[in-house]
Amino acid sequence: MKVVVHERVCRKHRELTEQDVLAAWFNSTNLTLRMDSPNFPEYVCIGFDSRGRSIEMVAVISEDGILIYHAMAPPTKATLREIRRSQRRLR
Repeated sequence: MKVVVHERVCRKHRELTEQDVLAAWFNSTNLTLRMDSPNFPEYVCIGFDSRGRSIEMVAVISEDGILIYHAMAPPTKATLREIRRSQRRLR
């Protein structure tokens, strides 16, 4: 499946490159489906780039592939809480 980083991500967060975001996506440690998202299926995840930075990402999946339309480092407390809540529900 093709994975694309939206061009706005690197324009808005100049400390991140497309390669950083892709590395973090493929090295994600936590992935959560946002069930109530108007962009369903939308996923939020945290992964690590090649320099070991923790990166928060939000992506949508379509028949064309995966579009990562939000990424930032470091992850926000709100995103960390969202992922922890989701993991607790799965237990």
